[in-house]
Amino acid sequence: MRTLYTEQQIAERVDEMARQMAEDLPKDFLLAPVLTGAFIFAADLLRALYKYGSDPYVDFVQLSSYAGARSSSGVVTLLKDFSVDVEGKTVLLLDDVLDTGRSLHFGKGMVEDRGAAEVKTCVFVKKLTGHAEDIHCDYIGFEANADDFLVGYGMDDGGRMRGVPLLGAVN
Repeated sequence: MRTLYTEQQIAERVDEMARQMAEDLPKDFLLAPVLTGAFIFAADLLRALYKYGSDPYVDFVQLSSYAGARSSSGVVTLLKDFSVDVEGKTVLLLDDVLDTGRSLHFGKGMVEDRGAAEVKTCVFVKKLTGHAEDIHCDYIGFEANADDFLVGYGMDDGGRMRGVPLLGAVN
Protein backbone atom coordinates (compact mmCIF):
# COMPACT_ATOMS: atom_id res chain seq x y z
CA MET A 1 0.00 0.00 0.00
CA ARG A 2 1.19 3.47 -0.90
CA THR A 3 0.28 6.33 1.46
CA LEU A 4 -1.47 9.21 -0.28
CA TYR A 5 -2.51 11.27 2.75
CA THR A 6 -1.48 10.80 6.38
CA GLU A 7 -3.67 10.90 9.48
CA GLN A 8 -2.40 14.40 10.24
CA GLN A 9 -3.11 15.69 6.72
CA ILE A 10 -6.61 14.21 6.88
CA ALA A 11 -7.35 15.73 10.31
CA GLU A 12 -6.20 19.16 9.15
CA ARG A 13 -8.22 19.02 5.92
CA VAL A 14 -11.39 17.78 7.64
CA ASP A 15 -11.08 20.65 10.10
CA GLU A 16 -10.68 23.17 7.25
CA MET A 17 -13.71 21.73 5.45
CA ALA A 18 -15.85 21.87 8.61
CA ARG A 19 -14.93 25.50 9.21
CA GLN A 20 -15.96 26.40 5.66
CA MET A 21 -19.20 24.39 5.86
CA ALA A 22 -20.11 26.02 9.18
CA GLU A 23 -19.83 29.40 7.45
CA ASP A 24 -21.74 28.31 4.31
CA LEU A 25 -24.57 26.14 5.60
CA PRO A 26 -27.43 26.67 8.05
CA LYS A 27 -26.60 25.39 11.53
CA ASP A 28 -29.28 22.67 11.38
CA PHE A 29 -28.72 21.19 7.91
CA LEU A 30 -29.06 17.46 7.24
CA LEU A 31 -25.72 15.66 6.96
CA ALA A 32 -26.38 12.65 4.72
CA PRO A 33 -23.40 10.29 4.49
CA VAL A 34 -23.45 7.61 1.80
CA LEU A 35 -22.75 4.24 3.38
CA THR A 36 -20.54 2.42 3.74
CA GLY A 37 -17.37 4.19 2.64
CA ALA A 38 -18.17 7.63 4.08
CA PHE A 39 -18.92 6.65 7.68
CA ILE A 40 -15.48 7.47 9.12
CA PHE A 41 -15.26 10.75 7.21
CA ALA A 42 -18.78 11.61 8.40
CA ALA A 43 -17.93 10.95 12.06
CA ASP A 44 -14.80 13.12 11.97
CA LEU A 45 -16.56 15.86 10.02
CA LEU A 46 -19.55 15.87 12.38
CA ARG A 47 -17.30 16.39 15.41
CA ALA A 48 -15.40 19.17 13.62
CA LEU A 49 -18.65 20.86 12.56
CA TYR A 50 -19.81 20.91 16.17
CA LYS A 51 -16.58 22.64 17.14
CA TYR A 52 -17.49 25.42 14.68
CA GLY A 53 -21.05 25.83 15.95
CA SER A 54 -22.98 23.55 13.58
CA ASP A 55 -25.18 20.76 14.89
CA PRO A 56 -26.59 19.02 11.81
CA TYR A 57 -29.13 16.26 11.77
CA VAL A 58 -27.63 13.01 10.51
CA ASP A 59 -29.29 10.37 8.39
CA PHE A 60 -27.68 7.75 6.20
CA VAL A 61 -28.40 6.54 2.72
CA GLN A 62 -26.68 3.52 1.20
CA LEU A 63 -25.92 3.45 -2.50
CA SER A 64 -23.80 1.02 -4.44
CA SER A 65 -22.42 0.82 -7.94
CA TYR A 66 -19.49 -1.48 -7.15
CA ALA A 67 -21.19 -4.59 -5.70
CA GLY A 68 -17.91 -5.74 -4.16
CA ALA A 69 -15.87 -5.25 -7.33
CA ARG A 70 -12.95 -2.88 -7.89
CA SER A 71 -14.74 -0.99 -10.66
CA SER A 72 -18.23 0.43 -11.01
CA SER A 73 -20.91 -1.73 -12.57
CA GLY A 74 -22.41 1.41 -14.07
CA VAL A 75 -25.71 0.84 -12.27
CA VAL A 76 -26.48 2.56 -8.96
CA THR A 77 -28.57 0.60 -6.47
CA LEU A 78 -30.38 2.08 -3.46
CA LEU A 79 -29.60 -0.34 -0.61
CA LYS A 80 -30.84 1.78 2.34
CA ASP A 81 -33.15 4.74 2.01
CA PHE A 82 -33.30 7.80 4.25
CA SER A 83 -35.16 7.47 7.53
CA VAL A 84 -36.24 11.12 7.60
CA ASP A 85 -38.13 13.31 5.17
CA VAL A 86 -35.73 15.62 3.31
CA GLU A 87 -38.43 17.95 2.01
CA GLY A 88 -37.64 21.59 2.72
CA LYS A 89 -34.24 20.80 4.26
CA THR A 90 -30.74 21.82 3.27
CA VAL A 91 -28.98 18.51 2.66
CA LEU A 92 -25.24 17.90 2.48
CA LEU A 93 -24.75 14.61 0.64
CA LEU A 94 -21.41 13.22 1.77
CA ASP A 95 -19.56 10.49 -0.13
CA ASP A 96 -16.16 8.88 0.20
CA VAL A 97 -14.93 9.04 -3.39
CA LEU A 98 -15.95 10.72 -6.62
CA ASP A 99 -14.93 8.31 -9.35
CA THR A 100 -17.53 7.87 -12.09
CA GLY A 101 -19.92 10.33 -10.43
CA ARG A 102 -22.87 7.96 -10.81
CA SER A 103 -23.61 7.45 -7.10
CA LEU A 104 -23.38 11.13 -6.24
CA HIS A 105 -25.46 12.08 -9.28
CA PHE A 106 -28.09 9.47 -8.34
CA GLY A 107 -28.16 10.55 -4.68
CA LYS A 108 -28.38 14.25 -5.48
CA GLY A 109 -31.21 13.67 -7.96
CA MET A 110 -33.08 11.55 -5.45
CA VAL A 111 -32.83 14.26 -2.76
CA GLU A 112 -33.85 17.01 -5.19
CA ASP A 113 -36.83 14.95 -6.37
CA ARG A 114 -37.96 14.64 -2.76
CA GLY A 115 -38.15 18.40 -2.35
CA ALA A 116 -35.01 19.38 -0.48
CA ALA A 117 -34.64 23.16 -0.25
CA GLU A 118 -30.96 22.91 -1.22
CA VAL A 119 -28.58 20.04 -1.96
CA LYS A 120 -24.84 20.41 -1.52
CA THR A 121 -22.32 17.68 -2.23
CA CYS A 122 -19.07 16.75 -0.55
CA VAL A 123 -16.52 14.04 -1.26
CA PHE A 124 -13.55 13.00 0.78
CA VAL A 125 -11.48 12.34 -2.34
CA LYS A 126 -11.99 13.12 -6.01
CA LYS A 127 -10.28 10.82 -8.47
CA LEU A 128 -8.83 12.61 -11.46
CA THR A 129 -10.90 10.72 -14.01
CA GLY A 130 -13.34 11.71 -16.69
CA HIS A 131 -16.59 11.47 -14.76
CA ALA A 132 -19.41 9.53 -16.38
CA GLU A 133 -21.99 11.89 -14.90
CA ASP A 134 -21.85 15.67 -15.01
CA ILE A 135 -21.57 16.38 -11.29
CA HIS A 136 -20.29 19.44 -9.47
CA CYS A 137 -18.93 18.93 -5.97
CA ASP A 138 -19.26 21.78 -3.49
CA TYR A 139 -16.61 20.47 -1.11
CA ILE A 140 -13.64 18.25 -1.99
CA GLY A 141 -11.16 16.97 0.56
CA PHE A 142 -8.38 15.51 -1.55
CA GLU A 143 -7.53 14.34 -5.04
CA ALA A 144 -6.14 11.02 -6.23
CA ASN A 145 -4.95 9.64 -9.55
CA ALA A 146 -7.44 7.94 -11.83
CA ASP A 147 -5.75 4.55 -11.51
CA ASP A 148 -5.41 4.59 -7.69
CA PHE A 149 -7.55 1.98 -5.96
CA LEU A 150 -8.24 3.73 -2.65
CA VAL A 151 -8.28 2.09 0.77
CA GLY A 152 -8.39 3.27 4.35
CA TYR A 153 -10.35 5.96 6.12
CA GLY A 154 -13.55 4.03 5.42
CA MET A 155 -12.73 2.81 1.92
CA ASP A 156 -12.18 -0.87 1.38
CA ASP A 157 -10.82 -3.64 -0.77
CA GLY A 158 -13.38 -6.42 -0.62
CA GLY A 159 -14.59 -5.32 2.81
CA ARG A 160 -11.09 -5.03 4.30
CA MET A 161 -8.80 -2.09 5.12
CA ARG A 162 -11.62 0.35 6.07
CA GLY A 163 -9.99 0.93 9.47
CA VAL A 164 -6.60 2.02 8.11
CA PRO A 165 -6.31 5.53 9.58
CA LEU A 166 -4.82 7.10 6.45
CA LEU A 167 -5.72 7.19 2.78
CA GLY A 168 -3.74 4.70 0.76
CA ALA A 169 -3.67 3.24 -2.73
CA VAL A 170 -3.25 -0.36 -3.76
CA ASN A 171 -2.92 -1.42 -7.38
